[in-house]
Amino acid sequence: MMVGLLIAGLPRAVSTLVLSAALLCSASLRADEAPWLPVSQVMSELARNPDFVEALYQRLGRNPKAGGILGPDEIKRLREMILGKDFEGLDRFPGLTVRGMGRSVRLAGAMLDRSGDDGPPPGSATVEAAVDEELGIPAAGTPPAPDAYLRPLGFGLESGDRVDPALAERYADGLRLAELLNRLSLNAPDGRPRHRVALDGRTLDTPRALMEALARDGHDVEVRDSRYFANFGDLIYHGRDVLTPFWIDTRLPIPGTDRTLLVPVSHSQHELVVRGRVVNADLSFYFGIDGRAVFRPSVTRDQAWVMGRVAHRYRGEEAMEVIRLAGVIVRAYDAIKRRHPELPFGGYYALGVCNDVNAMIELRMRGETTLFPLTLDPQFFTDEGEVGWLAEGLPLDSRWWSATDPRRILGSIPVDDLATLPLSSLREDLEKVRAASESGHSLRSGAGDFALLGAVVAGLLAAGLWSVRLWFVRRR
Repeated sequence: MMVGLLIAGLPRAVSTLVLSAALLCSASLRADEAPWLPVSQVMSELARNPDFVEALYQRLGRNPKAGGILGPDEIKRLREMILGKDFEGLDRFPGLTVRGMGRSVRLAGAMLDRSGDDGPPPGSATVEAAVDEELGIPAAGTPPAPDAYLRPLGFGLESGDRVDPALAERYADGLRLAELLNRLSLNAPDGRPRHRVALDGRTLDTPRALMEALARDGHDVEVRDSRYFANFGDLIYHGRDVLTPFWIDTRLPIPGTDRTLLVPVSHSQHELVVRGRVVNADLSFYFGIDGRAVFRPSVTRDQAWVMGRVAHRYRGEEAMEVIRLAGVIVRAYDAIKRRHPELPFGGYYALGVCNDVNAMIELRMRGETTLFPLTLDPQFFTDEGEVGWLAEGLPLDSRWWSATDPRRILGSIPVDDLATLPLSSLREDLEKVRAASESGHSLRSGAGDFALLGAVVAGLLAAGLWSVRLWFVRRR
């Protein structure tokens, strides 16, 4: 979520490693307990290599692009900790609040501007001429190779994703279907020109119309609201996955301790699964760190530590409504980005993180959302009708007065049973918070402190006004 694309080559290798080191917190994990490694162990081993240390020294903190979307304060702290071999300190870095992340994004964006960065590419243009095309599925294309998305970084490191063989067999159809849904999403709700898909003598000009036609032809269509731990590093060290979540301070007190709850940032997406005699495809829908809210073909396999849970399943009319709304969101984000090309990182954070668009869909379908964190700024959505209303209705964590709801934090955790979480300290903290929440115990986040301060100020103001009134009465 909070990670930008980094420069290629050796500096990119170092930057990716450094950034990943920033994404591990206090939950410890012994190497013999899981098929993955904690970043602290990887860093401690690599720091013994003088070539790595020199490359790190040359890169870290000297180029604003090296830290992705990390602010200068976090880059400075990270540099001091790594060069000082304070690997234990890395285990609680960065631990930012949601508002702290926002500050880092703004500062990182300003540094990119000063460095002469050209900024993100402009958003997709809406349809300017009527286009009619066939479905084009089954689509031509060979499955990606197992290592197609892996990059060797040196020092025993690889970065990227492994290809899932089953998804790879359906990738060509998934890519074609995603392209069609994204193009149809850009059609204006009224007027022309329009992009249209021809299917068995019918012309279809919305994502919902296309999927309804496939369903009528016997295709099975399901949409899954899925949650995972966000994987920002995508690192592999000597063949073993590296644990690289981004830990965030929720400001919720953990009962029986003097600590606040830190959790790995979640990733959410709505997954479209289509099976039938013509189309067999797997897609996902979310707003990514690439600054795009679009349908995407699924082809890679997640690292095991990201877990995975389906919060809601939609079929029939409900599935079609989710697809319709996703298309409306694609068009709304395209329009906003064209109005605001100045937003750094493609609008990431200002227009939300991956969770925000999925929270809109959950709010529409379920009447509430169970996702955390949510960061969008509603001012950018005021001209976007339905999407604007949904944006305004979200419980936004970027507002200073927002109180964190434990139910949304627990709802974002990608397991049905907390006992299955691989990180014991996280599991224990979440169980304490859940027990307190279910018992009706008030868990007040930092926002509650603002409420208390407001009450105190209001009381003092009232007392002051009463004193002034008495003074005037006595003067009469």
